[in-house]
Amino acid sequence: MIAPKANKRREQRERDNARFAEAFFSLTGFRPVAPYREFLPPDLLARSIPSPDELVVRFGDRLHTRTSNALRQQDPNPADRKNWTYGSLLDLRGFGMFCLLDVMQALHGSGLAFDPAPFALPTTPRKEP
Repeated sequence: MIAPKANKRREQRERDNARFAEAFFSLTGFRPVAPYREFLPPDLLARSIPSPDELVVRFGDRLHTRTSNALRQQDPNPADRKNWTYGSLLDLRGFGMFCLLDVMQALHGSGLAFDPAPFALPTTPRKEP
C-alpha cells in the first residue's frame, strides 16, 4: 500500500510530466515520452541557442527565477565555449527540463523559435543480458 504522501507526490509528478509534454508538443510538434534528456530528439539538442548570458539579458523578465538563476550561475569562462545548444544548456548545474521548456517558451514568444521539423527519434541503448 502506498502512503498518502507518496501517492500525492506521484500524482503531482504525473501532472507535471503531462504539462511538460503538452507544452513541449505545442512548441516543437514532438511529444516526449517523459521529461528526460534521453527522450528528446538528438537534433533538437544539437540546435544552436544564444549563450546563457545573452538569454538572461534578453529574456530575464520572462524566465522563471529557477531558470534565471541556473543561467546566471554558469561558469563565467566556460572553456572558450562559443556555440551553445539546447543540450549544452542541460549540462549547466541546476538547469533541467523545465528550465529548458522555459527558455524555449521565451524564445518562441519573441519570435526566435525554430520551425517545428521532423525529429530523429531518440534511441535508447539496449541492455544486453
